[in-house]
Amino acid sequence: MLVADSQVEEDILGKRLSGRTARPMTERALGPVREQPHATLSSDVTKRVLDNGLTVLVKEVYPASIVNLAIWVKVGSIHEEDKEAGISHCIEHMLFKGTRKRAVGEIAKEIHGVGGYLNAFTSYDCTCYWVVLPSKYFDIALDVEADALLNSTLDQEELEKEIRVILEEIKMYQDRPDSHCFEKLMEIAYTRHPYRRPIIGYENVLKSVTPQDLFDYWERFYRPGNMFVTLVGDVHGEKCVDKISRYLGSMKPGLVPLQERNREPEQRERREISLNGDIQKTHVQIAFHIPDALHKDTYACQILAGILGEGRSARLNQSLKEKKRLVTAIDAGLFSQKEPGLFLIQAVLDDGDPNRATSGIRDEIEKLIDEGVTTDELNRAKNIVESSYVFGQETVEGLGKNLGFYEILGDYALSDRYIEELYKVKAEEVCKAAGKYLTDSNCSIAVYRPNR
Repeated sequence: MLVADSQVEEDILGKRLSGRTARPMTERALGPVREQPHATLSSDVTKRVLDNGLTVLVKEVYPASIVNLAIWVKVGSIHEEDKEAGISHCIEHMLFKGTRKRAVGEIAKEIHGVGGYLNAFTSYDCTCYWVVLPSKYFDIALDVEADALLNSTLDQEELEKEIRVILEEIKMYQDRPDSHCFEKLMEIAYTRHPYRRPIIGYENVLKSVTPQDLFDYWERFYRPGNMFVTLVGDVHGEKCVDKISRYLGSMKPGLVPLQERNREPEQRERREISLNGDIQKTHVQIAFHIPDALHKDTYACQILAGILGEGRSARLNQSLKEKKRLVTAIDAGLFSQKEPGLFLIQAVLDDGDPNRATSGIRDEIEKLIDEGVTTDELNRAKNIVESSYVFGQETVEGLGKNLGFYEILGDYALSDRYIEELYKVKAEEVCKAAGKYLTDSNCSIAVYRPNR
């Protein structure tokens, strides 16, 4: 699934370890889909729920002498109110900035010292803290992660430093034309739902955040029943569950406040926004509302995205770039989340007319609806998904992220349902999805032009 700009990540600290667990599918990706890939993500996973409600998922992978340990919290930017936009990401920054027993910088130094690296990200639905390192140092990873999670000092001086770092990140995203255009697209595509806000938050909110605000937010959402741990690599499942229980089993259970988010009303007319800036090329981004990641229609939308906009042979690329020369780059994908998302088309133009480009996109969509898709196109799109599915399992890091993503959706085993349902998609279902969702009344367009 394509999730455009859905995560805000820190720089990786330390040496990268590969930990490959699956073989690339170069040959199979060229031919027709024949069978489901054997490397199912949910196989051989040990799942335990500790007495305090913390869920632990362990997948043993050999012979990779590497382990990926990740702590996931089911809180992200959609759980924030407007007045606290960006606080989830702010906490993510602060939990590695020193604890009662580790000074600032010692966490990264300790992991780097054993040949590992750590990172974290905040998304719309969750926050994740993870470490990859040689499996013989698993106890160090667990001690560091648990210490950061439970004993961070949330120091005022360090908070002020991190706020400055985050404000620089905001400027960096604003300086990237594709990111800035996407942010503005989300603001018009969503009028009520929290997806309309950037994960990184707003400058005026961040400047007023205090350590007490962070602690209060941590207390509300960082509860064991609202968290889970993924562990992937050269480990023994039951022994590691016992160790995790010793470190995190003491967390006190507690209820997480229920939230009723604003439901996004049905879009009934086309929305547009026009922007100008100090950029070199024109960016055009188009969004159509689609259901959530596990809705039956989303599988057809994923195949539709592959046919329209993934790869050189995709319809939009062949028509608008290769033949008509209306764009210099174009692709399609899904912003696919736990709650209803978007079908996205993104194009870049040198000096062309954005209106001609959007008209050309509309023509290709209508042609697909009227004429249907070929068997070759359908198989090609499924092969793209299959390759992505397997490539995502090449490393212990990739396996851990995929396990966590589907656990956030509701159950890690949903990963296999996802790929199974994609294989079932028929050509007529793809055309039906295009006719149902890629309509003018369901369309939002952001055009970002260079200053003249």
